[in-house]
Amino acid sequence: MITAEIQIHGYRKGHQLLASSAVLPKDDQVVVDRLSDVAGPLRPKEMFAPYLSAYPLPSGAYYVIARTWQDLTVSRAGCVRTKSVLIDTQAWAIRPPLMPILRLLGAAELPTEKEAVRIELEEQLEERLPPAPNFSASELLEALFLEDAQPVVVFDAPDPELIALRLLTALWPDIRRRFALSTFALSPRKIGGRDLDLVFAPLNAKAKFSDWPGRRVDGRSPQIDRHRWTGVIVRRVFEEPVPRLLSDREIDMLGNRDTDSAAALRIALLWDELLDKLDRTPTAALGLLDIANSGMVSNAAAVKSLEPRLAEATRKAADSLSQNDAWEFVGAIARKMQGHDMPAGRMAVEQLAAHLAECAPDGAVSLLRQPDTKGAIDDLIPSIAIGLGNGAAPRVEQLLVEAPADIIARLVSQGGALTSRVAMDGGLVGRMASVLAEVDRELADRAGMMLLPYLVEDRQLAAAMPIFCRLDHRGVVAEMRWLGDVNDFKSERLSAVLVDRARKVGGLPAVRDVLISSDASARRDALLARTVDPVGADVLWLLDESRLSETTTAALLVSVLRRADDNQFTALLSDRVIGERVVARLPDDAVDMLVRAVLQGSLAMNAYVWVIQSVILKVDNARKFEIAGCVMGRCLRNRFDGDETVVLPMLLGILGARLDGGWAVREGLGRGIDTDIASRNLIVFEKAPFAARKTIVGVVDEIARTLQGRLDIDLTQAANDACARLMFDAEKVSRTALVDAAGWLMPSLLRARRQPVSLVIAALFPMIYRVLEKADDVPDLLKFVPFFDWDRCKTARRELVDAFMSSSWSAGDLALTAYRCDDIARILKRVAKSCGGEEYLARIENDLGRLSEDGRRVVKRVIAEIRSDRSNKFDW
Repeated sequence: MITAEIQIHGYRKGHQLLASSAVLPKDDQVVVDRLSDVAGPLRPKEMFAPYLSAYPLPSGAYYVIARTWQDLTVSRAGCVRTKSVLIDTQAWAIRPPLMPILRLLGAAELPTEKEAVRIELEEQLEERLPPAPNFSASELLEALFLEDAQPVVVFDAPDPELIALRLLTALWPDIRRRFALSTFALSPRKIGGRDLDLVFAPLNAKAKFSDWPGRRVDGRSPQIDRHRWTGVIVRRVFEEPVPRLLSDREIDMLGNRDTDSAAALRIALLWDELLDKLDRTPTAALGLLDIANSGMVSNAAAVKSLEPRLAEATRKAADSLSQNDAWEFVGAIARKMQGHDMPAGRMAVEQLAAHLAECAPDGAVSLLRQPDTKGAIDDLIPSIAIGLGNGAAPRVEQLLVEAPADIIARLVSQGGALTSRVAMDGGLVGRMASVLAEVDRELADRAGMMLLPYLVEDRQLAAAMPIFCRLDHRGVVAEMRWLGDVNDFKSERLSAVLVDRARKVGGLPAVRDVLISSDASARRDALLARTVDPVGADVLWLLDESRLSETTTAALLVSVLRRADDNQFTALLSDRVIGERVVARLPDDAVDMLVRAVLQGSLAMNAYVWVIQSVILKVDNARKFEIAGCVMGRCLRNRFDGDETVVLPMLLGILGARLDGGWAVREGLGRGIDTDIASRNLIVFEKAPFAARKTIVGVVDEIARTLQGRLDIDLTQAANDACARLMFDAEKVSRTALVDAAGWLMPSLLRARRQPVSLVIAALFPMIYRVLEKADDVPDLLKFVPFFDWDRCKTARRELVDAFMSSSWSAGDLALTAYRCDDIARILKRVAKSCGGEEYLARIENDLGRLSEDGRRVVKRVIAEIRSDRSNKFDW
């Protein structure tokens, strides 16, 4: 039910409100008071039929439909009686109860004040109206709805009330709520400062409308349609039983918006026209989307109604348009659809783009070259990439080679068949290296990640490099695992670059785990070796890794050591723990590594000697000589486990005659050499193979000089004896060197009475004695000997005997010395004349083991003679 308020206006001391069922605001009441009166003065005796007025009130609360009668009951001419029905504006706009209102206003008699009561009207169902005969409606409707909005006056229209009723019924709510008309006016009428939208006037009132600002229409003259939609709206408003300028669907599409009637109607009519063409002309969809985007329609409703047909039309576009036109259509519709929730339509556009990309790939690249500030075209890239991936070779590849870098990157970033084709094509995979460097970082990363699974061959290295350089340790590990799964690391260069990247990002441990868990192969082991740098931590990891076989570990170790530079190699071998373990794990066939270890000389001594012994057995003579020459010095300067008297003579034997005897003596006996080592070395020198020993015997003067430089005569008994034997042999080789040796050592030897040097004295003293005995002058070197200046031999004998008798030396060595001096009698007589001589002679007699048979016989005879000559006993 719709509530209607009633007001009655008429003459009572002027035109005024006679009765009302409601009190209106002042502004509203003023409007009703004014419009309830007749418009314009009546001529004498002029009559008019009752007419309708319809208009909104300023407050917007009520809409007024009024009928005005000529009141002939009043003596004053030109008086009228008006009954106004006021109903809620919203109810009027949505479903106007025109017929109930007309029935309320249909009385032939003048309304009375008693009728001004509130009435409930039933909501009106659609009622059919008769057509408006003999009325040329084209110009009226064009003026109202198809041209710039202006007020319209229609002169001499047949049945203005029917025309008005049809028009009010045909309007849509937004227009109806503010539309104002009068079916009779003798002059212009206004409301709220504006002319009524439509007034009807008789022909004789034309003069009163000379200043009318709007359109003036002759209601009976024939008219020519000036607009393409004129006939449509004439039919809808004045011919169809239920007048409708817009259908309910069109009203929903336009929505509840405040817009001018002409524009809204034109939009609706254009929408219907394009929608009708859509099945035949897919490009009509562009116009429809323009309308949807114009703001003149309700976007959601328009799009919802449009989407199914738009999707269908798009699917047919490939058949009805040329390829170039179809590509233009794709770009245009993608842009116009942006921002709309049209999943079906968007899917259709994407399918069309994919189809065209497969059939006409040139257009795809051309489309992607276009500016795309809002990203509409970018949304089509996945579909375009699919189409290009299915396109014919080599056209697609050639097209991409020439395409801008960002287009290639965006397409590759979609993955799938196209990305695979890019990776497989030599020209494109090479181009990708520069593409990934040119485009922005984010796009390069996306494209790289999609391309990466297809980069499994070394020929693709150029494209892989910029991608690998951006992988974190997780990415490196995943890619390494992928290469192993795909081709068992056949892409050796790719894998090697990954290992290098892992080293930079701290991913080597994880990469090693991947490699170890892979099937064993030479390629895998080569990569595993690459993960191990020749540094302590890495080598220890390799040595401790239990998941690798002994053979694999040994092979990897050799590989790592071969990559080590001299500093790295030295650092590894100089670490006692690592060096010994490395040598222990090296296989027998890694001779070059063993040789290098020896030549580097950085191993702990025991391991060093062990390696020397191992290597010597496996190399040729030239390399043996090189090794022996390199290691000899260190071995002479240090102690080591095992039989030193076997190892050192072996090395000396390898050097043989080419041994630098003086160097060996200085290295093995110099001042900085410990006593036990120097002693060992003298023993070794004496036991050296013949050729090497001969070179040492030839430099006994160097031995003497070096021993003298040690400051203390501190060698062992065995060492001194070995030294003596070398001196004995030197007598046959180089007497001059032996004399020099005697000159260097004798002063020190004679003072070293607590050291076991007697055999050395036996070797050297005779050389001095003979010189003193035979020469008029002594060599400069001997001038430093204490007994050179007067009765040299006598003094020498005295010094010799005193030294022996006051020392712990072997008494037999004094006899040996005397025997070698060929002056046994005088030397032993000196003993006899010395304090304790008898006892010392007895000691000599019992210690003749070092003399020859002849020497023992002579000594015993001389001792016997001394004992028999009693004068010798008291000579001291």
